[in-house]
Amino acid sequence: MRAPAPYTPYERKEALIIVNPVAHNMPSMERLKEAEAWMFEQGWDIAWEETDGPGAATRIAAKAAERKVPLVIACGGDGSVNEVANGLVGSESTLGTIAGGTSNIWAREIDLDKKPLEAVQRMVFGDRRLIDTGRTGNRHFVLFAGFGIDAAVTQNVPLRVKSRLGAAAYALSAAKQALRWRAQPIVVRMDGVERWLQVLQAFAGNTRLYAGITKITPAAVADDGKLDICVYSGRGKVDIVFHAARTLLQMHHNSPKVIYGRASKIEFEWEYPLPVQVDGDPLPDCPGEITVAPLSLSVAVPASFSGAIFSRPAQRTAEVSLPSQR
Repeated sequence: MRAPAPYTPYERKEALIIVNPVAHNMPSMERLKEAEAWMFEQGWDIAWEETDGPGAATRIAAKAAERKVPLVIACGGDGSVNEVANGLVGSESTLGTIAGGTSNIWAREIDLDKKPLEAVQRMVFGDRRLIDTGRTGNRHFVLFAGFGIDAAVTQNVPLRVKSRLGAAAYALSAAKQALRWRAQPIVVRMDGVERWLQVLQAFAGNTRLYAGITKITPAAVADDGKLDICVYSGRGKVDIVFHAARTLLQMHHNSPKVIYGRASKIEFEWEYPLPVQVDGDPLPDCPGEITVAPLSLSVAVPASFSGAIFSRPAQRTAEVSLPSQR
């Protein structure tokens, strides 16, 4: 007797793979074709599209969502995942990931294999889960939003340098910013509760990992309808160095100069807006508000994953019904 086929949450086997061709550390074409061949063998209809600049992945993903393509896979780094997610928010399409780019924190967060073949196997025979997304301005984020010094770091890494040096480019930019950055007096309002602080950095996390090396929001849960908020206060470079060291050691939330909380809405009142980054990409504007869109994105997760970033059970049916978040 033939063994039953492994469970898959997709009734319709159609997938779109969106590739960022200029991302750092991309899988080889041989590896990608190997993954494609395996999906064909499993009866999947596969289409590929390459991005040609910022915003392209969002537009491509949005069109796929309109066609109700069941699985849309971002092949690239955190920025690529973010752009594809922005095209899928509020739709029935599920976000998948093939890791590439300078980093892919989402893939690491859900323990998704770096090898394309193993990654698609774990997505096809995995689970679909609904997660929250954060929103600031007109941009959703899957992982986090940063206001302050880390956003200044991302803004000052030219794309050509990032493509050539990868993570080292961020380290160089961080060293420069640490020497010159100064705090600003800002009113921070979390679900209506106000605090006046000398802010160096404000951080809203939907997930836990940061830069692949530490956790700024170590208690964040991606499907609880809240964002974890971490605000670093102080004055200048001495406080920045101490905050960085304590964060690496996972001791920052015990510091009297760190406010850690959980909220569904965060507002800032400032004279001079802080720079902003979402999922590692700088924003051109500086919105003064962060909100959460509860259970607004369907994501593909390995069935074996049991991390604490999820509090709800996986979707065990093919259809996922989402409230409109567009």
